[in-house]
Amino acid sequence: MLRTVSCSASLSSASPFFRFFRHFPRSSTAALRGPARNLRRISSPSAAGRRVLLRRGLRVSSAAAGRGVNGQFSRLSVRAVATQPAPSYPDVSQDEAEKLGFEKVSEEFISECKSKATLFKHKKTGCEVMSVSNEDENKVFGIVLRTPPKDSTGIPHILEHSVLCGSRKYPVKEPFVELLKGSLHTFLNAFTYPDRTCYPVASTNTKDFYNLVDVYLDAVFFPKCVEDVHTFQQEGWHYELNDPSEDISYKGVVFNEMKGVYSQPDNILGRIAQQAISPDNTYGVDSGGDPKDIPKLTFEEFQEFHRKYYHPSNARIWFYGDDDPVHRLRVLSEYLDMFEASPSRDTSKIETQKLFSEPIRIVEKYPAGRDGDLKKKNMVCVNWLLSEKPLDLQTQLALGFLDHLMLGTPASPLRKILLESGLGEALVSSGMSDELLQPQFSVGMKGVSQDNVQKVEELIMNTLKKLAEEGFDSDAVEASMNTIEFSLRENNTGSFPRGLSLMLQSIAKWIYDMDPFEPLKYTEPLKALKARIAEEGSKAVFSPLIEQFILNNSHRVTIEMQPDPEKASQEEAEEKSILEKVKAGMTEEDLAELARATEELRLKQETPDPPEALRCVPSLNLSDIPKEPTYVPTEVGDINGVKVLRHDLFTNDIVYAEVVFDMGSLKHELLPLVPLFCQSLMEMGTKDLSFVQLNQLIGRKTGGISVYPLTSSVRGKAEPCSKFVVRGKSMAGRAEDLFNLIDLAFLCLQKIYFSFMLYSPVRLCLLLDAPNVFFCLDCEYNHSDWKTGFVCRDIIQCNPDTETDSINRMNCLLQEVQFTDQQRFKQFVSQSIARMENRLRGSGHGIAAARMDAMLNVAGWMSEQMGGLSYLEFLHTLAKKVDEDWEGISSSLEEIRRSLLARNGCIVNMTADGKSLTNIEKSVEKFLNFLPETPSGGLVTWDGRLPLRNEAIVIPTQVNYVGKAGNIYSTGYELDGSAYVISKHISNTWLWDRVRVSGGAYGGFCDFDSHSGVFSFLSYRDPNLLKTLDIYDGTGDFLRGLDVDQETLTKAIIGTIGDVDSYQLPDAKGYSSLMRHLLGVTDEERQRKREEILTTSLKDFKEFAEAIDVVREKGVAVAVASAEDIDAANQARSNFFEVKKAL
Repeated sequence: MLRTVSCSASLSSASPFFRFFRHFPRSSTAALRGPARNLRRISSPSAAGRRVLLRRGLRVSSAAAGRGVNGQFSRLSVRAVATQPAPSYPDVSQDEAEKLGFEKVSEEFISECKSKATLFKHKKTGCEVMSVSNEDENKVFGIVLRTPPKDSTGIPHILEHSVLCGSRKYPVKEPFVELLKGSLHTFLNAFTYPDRTCYPVASTNTKDFYNLVDVYLDAVFFPKCVEDVHTFQQEGWHYELNDPSEDISYKGVVFNEMKGVYSQPDNILGRIAQQAISPDNTYGVDSGGDPKDIPKLTFEEFQEFHRKYYHPSNARIWFYGDDDPVHRLRVLSEYLDMFEASPSRDTSKIETQKLFSEPIRIVEKYPAGRDGDLKKKNMVCVNWLLSEKPLDLQTQLALGFLDHLMLGTPASPLRKILLESGLGEALVSSGMSDELLQPQFSVGMKGVSQDNVQKVEELIMNTLKKLAEEGFDSDAVEASMNTIEFSLRENNTGSFPRGLSLMLQSIAKWIYDMDPFEPLKYTEPLKALKARIAEEGSKAVFSPLIEQFILNNSHRVTIEMQPDPEKASQEEAEEKSILEKVKAGMTEEDLAELARATEELRLKQETPDPPEALRCVPSLNLSDIPKEPTYVPTEVGDINGVKVLRHDLFTNDIVYAEVVFDMGSLKHELLPLVPLFCQSLMEMGTKDLSFVQLNQLIGRKTGGISVYPLTSSVRGKAEPCSKFVVRGKSMAGRAEDLFNLIDLAFLCLQKIYFSFMLYSPVRLCLLLDAPNVFFCLDCEYNHSDWKTGFVCRDIIQCNPDTETDSINRMNCLLQEVQFTDQQRFKQFVSQSIARMENRLRGSGHGIAAARMDAMLNVAGWMSEQMGGLSYLEFLHTLAKKVDEDWEGISSSLEEIRRSLLARNGCIVNMTADGKSLTNIEKSVEKFLNFLPETPSGGLVTWDGRLPLRNEAIVIPTQVNYVGKAGNIYSTGYELDGSAYVISKHISNTWLWDRVRVSGGAYGGFCDFDSHSGVFSFLSYRDPNLLKTLDIYDGTGDFLRGLDVDQETLTKAIIGTIGDVDSYQLPDAKGYSSLMRHLLGVTDEERQRKREEILTTSLKDFKEFAEAIDVVREKGVAVAVASAEDIDAANQARSNFFEVKKAL
């Protein structure tokens, strides 16, 4: 498994500002691809510190900051935009639409996305349909309904889960899972917002795409769940009683999911803020469900909610891609014509929250551990509702721009001042949110001492007043504007389908009966904003916005959150007391009936659908699957003795480059400092360039630079692959600037650590908590960190076509470096600790996986040292060492630089069109000439591992994360492509049914790392512990007893090929090719593995059972869980776990 720890000059692509054209966050969980897809409908973490309203209104915080001074936008010119003729796409005539029951409302060519968009209205029901035609093969369908709840019982959320559990045409337990097993989907999910529910799918295969569309349409309009109380009980909640002598408990997938959500302080703060800022409309309750309220929901209320809102009259439907637009309407008419018009469109309207006449303040508690100084664990957040009426596009864009200027980068003034104040550890719930009816702005800090809560609030207000009075630095404004333009030109949504990103942009207005076209057309508003800034100056544009919407806005809510080590146990005691009263009110007959009903539900959950029933779910045939993998054009050459990989692909005049350095000379003890080294490269200033100026320079000159370490086992080799990667992108004409800035970063670091001995103290930035991502590239799985959280790979972006000074003389700026503020370094350490602790609560499965890998292979140990529990322990030690041995820290960082920076072992990877690749060779040569020939020190042997033992990591939580893993290569197993099919089948059947459906966990899945041989089981937000481990141990017997027909086997094969052939944009294709090169995966091997996948047989499943038994017999278990559950486990199985207290 390939792991990366990424650090970059960062801009949250998930910020509301970027949601203007990239609505849904780019997630490192890659739309639940690979094993993580079995965590059905898990929302991905977004960039740390920025507040974004995701499904169920979860706000994911980020660290956004910066400083500004008064300045005019003198260098921003308004460029003319050439008008291009609209391409010709298939059309739907008015007559064709009329025959199918639709009227054409409006039609426009959207140049921003090179698409023809047509809005239709179904005449009978009033259902609106956006049909977007273009050349994108990654087709997208989505149906969105307004679903405003009136309480916090979680009806919309439970329905979101339940409607995908069987329908009229597909009456099996879970068609959703059958699609997971046997589809080539590029996206398959659903999510609940505070006021709407979305059901999107995507695929590049037209036949597969319409299979997905039909299953989703039938699920939404004709679900079985409204007639089947068992589905409501499974997905929502039910009483569980295995024996009348035992205690009653609550079970339910959503119930346990939300218990996990309510165990995370950041999520609790976000929910309280949303409900406090809009107490009088639907946002005043939790659409996801409060665990205290979910058991109040009745099946009758559940049925009525579906009847009321799941109707075509209340639906907005989206199509996007290169498929036939007439066929789209034909498919829809078959469903929509079955309905009459309904008043649901009117009854579902969202009421406006009236603005407050005066600010309010709320104090709440959150569950906290007993370790550490709780007096310094307060949180405070100031929130504004910005307007009663919808904002025009120009104002919305300007506010988003303002949000980025204040909070979007480490150099942004509000962010920078708050973090450098020392009043708290990190930002929380900060940023603009514009996905709901009324926009909001919030900014806050966590890790605040009780004495400093008021000071944080005052600092926020004073800084905002100062920004309104003085304005922003002209370079900051220029860099921000360039960031927007580069991102618009690139239109890079990663693994997230572009059509879905556009859908979520459009629906943010469309769902409130506003123009669905408007959010897609940014060119003219952006041009107007630039013109206004150029004419009036940035202060005239942004200062009135700060004053009107923030400073003079009385609708302000301040939330103070106080740590309470008793809260978790009190809530558990309250729940237990309620259940005891329920049991006390039952007769013996009632208890016997409840035990019988519990067993009946379990039996139904664990009984598979018969093969004849499963045949109703549409799927592809093996004949629909290409027999060969997708090949990326790769030319291997060299420049000055350095290996260079070139990928000739169309990239819209953008160059993507990676420079890879070998970590083979790095000493073991320096490994945990590598994340700090990465951040130092991006956030150190020179004698003549402050950190802020350097940050802005990157923003103006390039499309982004990021740095991170990468580790992976290599199959057949004892030594791991350990690399240090510098990634960057720019317009082709500015590639020299890109490589010069990389030079600058390294030169900065060289001077920083050399000069430290002369100039103390050093200003060093530690912003990274070393999360991981891995790529199984021999099978081409692109798993975005299902194991350890997410990677901060957001980068500063710009449009480099604006007028700039040459940076070829940059090296003269590097002779002296300013080092200031040792306390700031300590603050960055505190921020990293805060983020790691948040990951422990929210992504405990990742921490458990990293811990197990560290016990089983060297690459896993390396990664865990930079991003797991060991890293958190290192940070705690480092926080003290900064005061005691600051000089030693600096010396170690300098040693890291000398160990990495060399031409020897370096590889350059470039992706662009052929002409651009040729043109940038001189820039690459110049860059390579700067590098030393060899690193300092000799090669180091990497052989570290954690001791093999079962571990339980204690945190304050209401749910658990349970893992078990072992190395199947140790049994003599030799890799075969069938292993990928088998592991996927285990996740989608055995683990899905037993851990999630029957066990009540939010997710259960497995992964096979074919590089190391480690086979891992993991659960997510799991109410169980030992029971889940027993399920893992039963996997071998499950495989031995398996009897699958050819159709089931074919589905498993096709689903695996869907993962192998996951959709990639050009930059991802070039990067994946680089990873395969580093790990020695040849095209011949890929072809052989594909053939083995396509010919997988039942015999392969039986043989794999023998290999997987090693996990049961010799594997290690790691759980991240509550102290109570760990104590119970150790009592049930004497000292099964060695206990480590983390929080």
